[in-house]
Order: sequence, then structure tokens, then C-alpha cells
Amino acid sequence: MVLTYPCRSCLVGFSCFWVHCTVYVFPGVGLGASVCGAKRVTDRMLYIAAKALAECVPDDVMARGQVFPHINTIRQVSHRIAVAVVQEAIREGIATKVSEEDLEDLDTFVARKMYYPEYVPLVEKGTF
Repeated sequence: MVLTYPCRSCLVGFSCFWVHCTVYVFPGVGLGASVCGAKRVTDRMLYIAAKALAECVPDDVMARGQVFPHINTIRQVSHRIAVAVVQEAIREGIATKVSEEDLEDLDTFVARKMYYPEYVPLVEKGTF
């Protein structure tokens, strides 16, 4: 069965569910796997990522029938998913880049590795 949820951000009839899963889940999985040096991405890591995503949906949002957190929280959601993926990679013994020091605070370890899109202006204001 294919789930189809037309919404404002997708074409009517397009399977928005899978698009939204991709938007939320894969950035966190990729971040988590890369920062810990996972030898591979396992099925269990994908399950853990989906579970972490579900835990990011507040009860009041779920009560309104929404199954994904608001897009404004994407960075926090990606961080939470990445931490869960790192924890699973460590549990499975496939993490290669996590030191004992990093284990003490995985939240900070992952946050330090996140990309922050801060752009320097190419042209100074008032020069054109």
C-alpha cells in the first residue's frame, strides 16, 4: 500500500510521506554515521533514526494529526537523530571515530561536527 498525503509543500497525489521521511531522517543518519566513522549503516540504525524522529513530535502536534515535527526544528531533529545513530553504531561496535572523551558527551560531540550555514557577504553594503 502506498500512502499518499497531499500537502501544501507537495504536488497533490505525490507520496509526501516518503519525501518527509527523507527530509528528516537521512540528514541525521548521514551526520551520525559520518561523525562516528561508522563502517556501514545498518537496518537497526535506520530503525533507531525513525524512532528518534517519532520522539521529536510533540504530543500536541501529534494530537492535531501531524506525524512530523515542524520544519523549523529540522536542525534539532537532525541532531537528535544523529546522536541516536552514533549511540547505535557504538552499541554495534562499528563506530571508528569516537574517543573515550567524546563518549562522555555525545550531544556536544555531534553538535561540534554540525555544519552551520553562515555566509559572509560578498559585497559590502552601500558599495553598489
